Amino acid sequence: MQTEKPPEISIIIPTLNEEKYIGDTLKSISRQKTKRRFEIIIADSYSTDKTRDIAKKHGARITSAPRGIIAVGRQKGCEIARGKVLVHASADTVYAKDWLEKLVEPIFSGKAIAVCGRLLPYRGNVAENVFSLAIFEPLVRITYKLKIPFAAADNLAVKADTYRKIGGFDTELVTGEDTDLIKRLSKIGRVLYAKDAVARISMRRARKWGYMKYLLFHNANFLKMQFIGKCNKEYEAIR
Repeated sequence: MQTEKPPEISIIIPTLNEEKYIGDTLKSISRQKTKRRFEIIIADSYSTDKTRDIAKKHGARITSAPRGIIAVGRQKGCEIARGKVLVHASADTVYAKDWLEKLVEPIFSGKAIAVCGRLLPYRGNVAENVFSLAIFEPLVRITYKLKIPFAAADNLAVKADTYRKIGGFDTELVTGEDTDLIKRLSKIGRVLYAKDAVARISMRRARKWGYMKYLLFHNANFLKMQFIGKCNKEYEAIR
């Protein structure tokens, strides 16, 4: 009797009413140039639109997660994940064709226990693209040299057994759960930055909030989590 081989990688995506974006995200993942077997897990917070239907069409496994805290959704997805590497992604993000291979290679080769990829704007305007390339990217690299690595769960891979060893995401955190996770992982192993593992993220929140509010919020959140272990307790949904 022939049995299906288990996936090597589990890609976890939390969702809530993401029908406008999730199709493009899943298309970009399905086109990955990799020989590694992977599964897609959607941790959905009871969407009332077509999010689940779109995910099913792309062959994703779906689990349910309560609304309110995205870390809970990420953790729920990890609970049913079968891969040796857990990849965290977002429903409003588009991934380069070689993204997955570039992101997970350092983990499979034993060079790191976690890897954070590069973030660029999706369909960014001139200001967004210039800021990303000239300011944000150099700052991210500096955080790794200073051993206070910037991390975003839009583009993050971690060795599954290590993730479970430290208890995964802190599900009490409303924001900053990715920074907290990488901070704890950095204490027990090597965390790398993979600039060639490119994810293009939606700028909807930055445009809705305004650039100044967006930058102040996320920079303050990062610094508070790194140095005093606290984060903002509110994070409105933007759809």
